Amino acid sequence: MAQALTRTSRYVLSGLLIAALLFPYTVNDQFIVRLAIQSGIFILLASAHNILMKVGLLSLGPVAFYGLGAYVSAILTTRYDVPFPVAFLAAGLAATAAGWVIGRLTLRLRTAYFVLVTLGFAECFRLVALNWIDVTNGPMGITAVPPPARWFVGYVPYFYFILLLVVLTLFGLYRMEHSTIGRAMQAIRQNELLAGSVGISGFRYMMLAALLASFIMGLAGSFYAHFFQFLGPEILAFDLTIAIVVMVVAGGRATLMGPVLGAIVFTVLPEVLRVVQVWRMAIFGLLLMLMMLFMPDGIWPALQLLAQRCFERVTGRRTPAVVPSSLGSPSERFAADSSRPPVPARVEHGVAPTDRSQTVLTVERLCVHFGGVQAVHMVDFDVKAGEILSIIGPNGAGKTTILNAITRVGPITAGEISHQDALLNGLRSYEVARHGIGRTFQHTSLFPDVSTRQNLVLAHNGLEPESLHFNLLRTDASIQAAQDAEVAADRILERTRLVPYGASLARSLPYGHQRVLELGIALAARPSLLLLDEPAAGLNPAEVNDLMALIQQVRHEGVTVVLVEHDMKLVMSVSDRIVVLDHGRKIAEGRPEEIRTNQRVVEAYLGKRG
Repeated sequence: MAQALTRTSRYVLSGLLIAALLFPYTVNDQFIVRLAIQSGIFILLASAHNILMKVGLLSLGPVAFYGLGAYVSAILTTRYDVPFPVAFLAAGLAATAAGWVIGRLTLRLRTAYFVLVTLGFAECFRLVALNWIDVTNGPMGITAVPPPARWFVGYVPYFYFILLLVVLTLFGLYRMEHSTIGRAMQAIRQNELLAGSVGISGFRYMMLAALLASFIMGLAGSFYAHFFQFLGPEILAFDLTIAIVVMVVAGGRATLMGPVLGAIVFTVLPEVLRVVQVWRMAIFGLLLMLMMLFMPDGIWPALQLLAQRCFERVTGRRTPAVVPSSLGSPSERFAADSSRPPVPARVEHGVAPTDRSQTVLTVERLCVHFGGVQAVHMVDFDVKAGEILSIIGPNGAGKTTILNAITRVGPITAGEISHQDALLNGLRSYEVARHGIGRTFQHTSLFPDVSTRQNLVLAHNGLEPESLHFNLLRTDASIQAAQDAEVAADRILERTRLVPYGASLARSLPYGHQRVLELGIALAARPSLLLLDEPAAGLNPAEVNDLMALIQQVRHEGVTVVLVEHDMKLVMSVSDRIVVLDHGRKIAEGRPEEIRTNQRVVEAYLGKRG
């Protein structure tokens, strides 16, 4: 059904493109053509802002980048006789430079800073445009902005120009959406913390989104100036920012066609409502509220759902329902099966399972302080290749803090952490993941609003090349990377017995299956060293047994495991060595039988559990 809908969508889009090409010659009203051109400008602006929303960013200053492109292009062509193509490109680059500066200043902090700084930048630029009279001509504006070329007479050339820009923009965004870059952006929007743990740099992709969005907005501004042949500070009005955000949200954020549909609807609708005069804005606001009430995901997703239901009614075919079933017993799920493909390990970082003498992780004199609280103090231990090392201790002993320090999710006050002779202290979380270290979290962390299978695809995707050339030009390598991600996802679905839930949203899975999926996500990133943070928390005894078998299976496939866990049955069953913490300090280390009889451990931890 999905394939049929996709094929139908292609036919529809092809028909729409042909209709757009014929549009100026089928409409006698020049006002309508002008309205179509304005819609094209808003499509560019909404699509550009949607790139930011794809990575979870909200900008309150798109008009600043739009206006900057317009002013740069207008000034260059009117004062310096710069040819339009050069001015057009300069407008995009100037807006991109502004986006780069703002991104560098804000995105390493918190994304809220991006919202505030873009708002401030828009207001500052508006004041500059209004008061720097020698350059912008202030409130009088810049007049006699030349057309792109002498043969741009009437609206038709402008229509085809903006149509070309829209088509090229949407084509590029489509390619990006179906590439490793698009999948990485999706992962960041869903769960930035988890994305970092599988090798995806949130900052890098947010910067890329900011640069692409700024560039497109700058080009749209240049077109605006040369289309209207006049430019004034009104282009920087805040209500335009609100309109752009409404177009994206109401149309369907993070979708390709949502901003397009939103831009068309909210450009045409106010003009249609002019017939009601004083009631125009009231009716407009009412319609907007009704759209958000009955189509909370946006107009485009609602139309897609309607098309799906119509397809099902016409063909009599239904989308297969996901019927919850048992994931199978431990023996069924994890019995040795040579025909089943193994969970892929990162060979480039891994160590042969038989080489148990090599140290893969070293923690030396680790201290983590939060203000005056010593969460971890002078902790030392190492992890050998192919072993399962467990870290236990009472609540608050510092177990999760150590895992956070290793993966650079949390701070390191003092000490050193090395992985295969590479110092991890100065790395970021995604860089640690790219060193071959994967992890799960104490509280279940998933990409909640995509399918179970897509969770695994996104995780596998994190370590693929990121270049625009690799992704947008559809090289053989990029196609192969996408296929590899799909194959790896299917293998892990089979291994974890989550195949019946492959199409289900991750957030809809039963809790036990979510924990299994989180482990699958970590494995999809192909680690050589796997850190598990209380994976048995909240599981019933049968599920714990399944987890035990899976951990053993992963170790047999060459992955070294560090396990933080409260379930002593699980710890004692799978561990080669155990490190015991109490109040942030290591109080014991040894084999399970040694720890079981250690009186200090019994008093500090095991004895308290009865």
